[in-house]
Amino acid sequence: MRLALRNYRNDARISQPEVAERLSWSPSKVIRIEGGSVGVSVTDLRALLDLYGVVDERIRRDLEQATRESRRPPWWSAFREVVSPQFAAYLGLESAAGELSAYDPALVPGLLQTEGYTRALLADGQRPAARTDAIVRLRAERQRRLLREAAEPRLRFLVDEAALRRWVGGPDTMREQLERLKSAARIPHVELSVVPFTLGAHPVLRNGSIALTFRGGDDVLFVEGPSGALTIRDDQEAVDEYLARFEESRGKAVSGDEAIGFIDEVLAQYPS
Repeated sequence: MRLALRNYRNDARISQPEVAERLSWSPSKVIRIEGGSVGVSVTDLRALLDLYGVVDERIRRDLEQATRESRRPPWWSAFREVVSPQFAAYLGLESAAGELSAYDPALVPGLLQTEGYTRALLADGQRPAARTDAIVRLRAERQRRLLREAAEPRLRFLVDEAALRRWVGGPDTMREQLERLKSAARIPHVELSVVPFTLGAHPVLRNGSIALTFRGGDDVLFVEGPSGALTIRDDQEAVDEYLARFEESRGKAVSGDEAIGFIDEVLAQYPS
């Protein structure tokens, strides 16, 4: 459904903000509908199809039937006990983005973590085992959807050398994690760059975040910190500043085959 609506909108050459303006909706409503985070009512579906010039009765009938059958909770509803309201808002936008740009100054970005690495990070005795299991399963589902299922959003990761060398879970866990990074770097819609120590205090060093950018604007910045997570919306200046720093650091980092070679050098230093 969401892909069909996105394609019809693109065919009609109408941006997401234009849809919102012409239907008197908020821009985020259009993004959430195309991202699959909220269902679309039959009334709203008809308004969208009218706007996009979709007149084929069979297509309209099939989409209306699909809409009636799809009024179910979002995919992450099974993980509500570990999904904060801020993170739920982020998840609703993640799959609808055109591009995702992520950096963490100390750890492997969550979308690239192995189960062993994630469990080692969570092994602090501060949460029940069931909660840890739910977090691990949630992360695995996000990875399945973004790394394996879709060619969009395009995923861009900056991985700091500190993350490659920090022993999270011990050498076996780290060898598995580094091999995962190499595999991810070969996925067509993934761009992985390594930020070596030699870059020193590079521009994005203190700005571990995820930026989601959309063809129609209304970009989003997701920031995780000690006190929780914050989804920054309606502040394009903040997103642009982060992306500018991200691009500057990426331009100085190592990418492609060079990044894989860099990871291999680090791998060789982990004892068997």
